[in-house]
Amino acid sequence: MKRSPGLLILIAAAAFSQNEPKFVRIPAGSFVMGCDPGWKCAETMPKKRIDFAAPFEMMRSETTVAQFTAFANASGYQTEAEKAGDKFNWRSPGFKLDDRHPVVFMTLNDAKAYCEFIKARVPFEAEWEYAARAGSTTWHYWGEEIDDRYLWYFSNSDEHPEPVGRKRPNAWGLHDVEGNAMEWVQYGGPYSSITNPNGGTVRGGSYASCPKPYPPAPDGRINRTIGLSVTFPDGANSNFRANERRFDYGFRCVR
Repeated sequence: MKRSPGLLILIAAAAFSQNEPKFVRIPAGSFVMGCDPGWKCAETMPKKRIDFAAPFEMMRSETTVAQFTAFANASGYQTEAEKAGDKFNWRSPGFKLDDRHPVVFMTLNDAKAYCEFIKARVPFEAEWEYAARAGSTTWHYWGEEIDDRYLWYFSNSDEHPEPVGRKRPNAWGLHDVEGNAMEWVQYGGPYSSITNPNGGTVRGGSYASCPKPYPPAPDGRINRTIGLSVTFPDGANSNFRANERRFDYGFRCVR
């Protein structure tokens, strides 16, 4: 029996409701953000104390395939990779994903569309780092060294994303802020390495990231894509176009 358009809308709405993301409260407070002396980015983003006078909320985990599917079905949204006819996109990433995995091949524009649909937005860079640190001052929220109990990265992920929420969270209950999928942040907020008002950058590293150069950089540069400080310290700024997408670019929202 053929389903009516109205029934299909109700089914899509019900599926979206079942996949609503969970948010956690991020308390008011302050932290030190910026680049260490000697890093190129210190020229434009030296260490600075950032204050958050009011609490906000952030998604507990990265946006999942199930959540983005429910959004796409309810809204009819097509990602920029789909509209461009890319070989790979979030539906066909080139590796097996199920509903529990972080959605990838996301652009900043795709992330904004989802976040706006759920009455939230893409985090500013300072919000993301403050929430990811959860009061920590170390390179990672658990300490100075890589610890497989907390993140998926090149050495333990088998070169593909893993279901969200399986590693230990930070002190405020956020999972996977390091590793699994890199997370989009947008221009704006109290302090940022982004200077393009129409762009953003990615934070936190991914399942494909290594804590050391891979392969080794001949000029001695350090790959800092895993960690909670600025992702690309070798540049004065960190500007990504809003339509950039990759196999490990995902996101979460704040409100």
